[in-house]
Amino acid sequence: MRWNWRRLLWGLLPLVLLSVVAVEVERGRLEGDLGRRAALALAEAGLGWAAADFEGRDGVLAGLAPQEGEPQKAAELLASVWGVRRIENRAGLIEKAEHYQWWASRRNARVRLSGNVPSSSARQAILGVTRATFPGLEVVDRMTLARGVPDVDDWLAGISFALQQLAALRRGEVRLDGLTLALAGEAEDAMAYRNMHAALRSALPRGISLLSAEVIPPAVVPYTWAARSLEGGLLLKGHVPSEGDRAALLAAAKESAPGAQLEDEMQPASGAPQGWATAAIACLRELPRLEAGSAELTDAVLVVAGTTDAASATAVRDRLRAALPPTITLRDAITAREAPPEAPPPAAAAPAAAAERAPPEGGAGMPPAQVAAPPAQVAAPPAQVVATPAPVVAPPVAIAATPPQSTPVVAPSAPIAAAPAAQPAPVAAPPAPMGAAQTAPAAAPPASAASASAGVPSEPPQLPRVVSDGDPRTQGCRDALADAAKAGTIFFRLGSAVLDATSFATLGRLAKAAQSCPGMMIEVAGHASADGGEAVNRRLSLRRAQAVVAYLIGAGVERQQLESVGFGSSRPMAPNDSSEHMAQNRRIEFTVRPQ
Repeated sequence: MRWNWRRLLWGLLPLVLLSVVAVEVERGRLEGDLGRRAALALAEAGLGWAAADFEGRDGVLAGLAPQEGEPQKAAELLASVWGVRRIENRAGLIEKAEHYQWWASRRNARVRLSGNVPSSSARQAILGVTRATFPGLEVVDRMTLARGVPDVDDWLAGISFALQQLAALRRGEVRLDGLTLALAGEAEDAMAYRNMHAALRSALPRGISLLSAEVIPPAVVPYTWAARSLEGGLLLKGHVPSEGDRAALLAAAKESAPGAQLEDEMQPASGAPQGWATAAIACLRELPRLEAGSAELTDAVLVVAGTTDAASATAVRDRLRAALPPTITLRDAITAREAPPEAPPPAAAAPAAAAERAPPEGGAGMPPAQVAAPPAQVAAPPAQVVATPAPVVAPPVAIAATPPQSTPVVAPSAPIAAAPAAQPAPVAAPPAPMGAAQTAPAAAPPASAASASAGVPSEPPQLPRVVSDGDPRTQGCRDALADAAKAGTIFFRLGSAVLDATSFATLGRLAKAAQSCPGMMIEVAGHASADGGEAVNRRLSLRRAQAVVAYLIGAGVERQQLESVGFGSSRPMAPNDSSEHMAQNRRIEFTVRPQ
């Protein structure tokens, strides 16, 4: 029989096809098995950034390593996996940051993360901590991979601590520069402010140092503080700008009244007028000299009350007048204690004794006692006149004059008409004894409103300006605020965040415009010129924005619609090369956006 090779070909062809299918199927299983075992080995070694792709038994290493040497380490690890024949190393290094920085900021219902992060696993860990710390808030991730983290464990501990402090802020920012922490913003409340400062003093993580903590307590209007003498002690209550001011007041109280028991009920709050600390310390130095002494400081108006003798009352007034800064207005309620009646002068007794020895002519047979009586009766009225304390009169006009600008920003309705009410009525003198009415000096007439406001420094106006965010939904609210802003300007006391009373009409119109913007968030931003240090300008611009927000809230605008920020001199509208340009840079801006 003749052999036909073509028949053999028909038999081999199915066998070859089956072999090819078997090889392909087995190859997929082989590559899958090598991929799983390689990924497991990389994960156990802490090289989660690396990935391996296999073609048969040959693999390719890819990914960006956070540290030098890790690509080679990953390649050697993959080569040691059983079944791997060859590894091609195509892994690289992520970009290195010269200054390793990380930020987190909180505004409204949003937390934004940015800066450098060493690896994807570190990114996921930070996002997890952030979402757990701020439940219900939107978390925006803007972090980028970068090499150069100083110590990853200490760094992650610093980030966790920073996020805890950010949770205590109503709005603010935390920054980690290497292993150095900086914080800025407004505390949620007085308790959060005190807890944060305690944590910064004693609970910083290992390896983390504090660079700055420009955190202010929540703003209040009106700003009140009081000190009262108690039985063997002194009570301090109300608001205090910072923990440093608290310590200074307690030290002044201990120095002026050593041994007195101090009761500290002060709570931290921002919004104090310029010169507040000087006025409070001056009060504490004078209170021990008064019986039932008390001092109440409401915004920029100080009322001091108590009782002492006439000379001491005058001395206390003079010392207070000299110590108080011009931004603080004194209202005097110190009363002088009446002196006890004096004994008859010796000159009145001498004639009586002489009369007993030698009766005058024509007085023969008259009892000596009857002759001595008239001089004693004549001497009595002068004693009553002397007993009237001359200093018990109305205080000097300079003390009684109250600048209208110091009226607390508490009632936005008809603020201009309410301004003259800030002038105190003169302290009336106590009734004089009988027969001495003609000897009491007349009370000085009160100063007029014009003379009371003279000499009170005021800065150039803070021009209100409405800024567009480009969202068409905010157009109506922007137009209403812009129309109200055209009507006037906003004035502040020189170098302070105390609103001038002439600004109330403009602020009232702005409040009405803001009330017509339901569903809108209004950002009130303070800006300053470059006159002075940047840190001082930033704090002052924030306090002025807070003062405007506090006025608008008092005028009926919803609290959740308003947000205050301070940019200092970082966003000028004009060069700071002339007084006119610097006046343009001192401004209040309103930005509207949907809530």
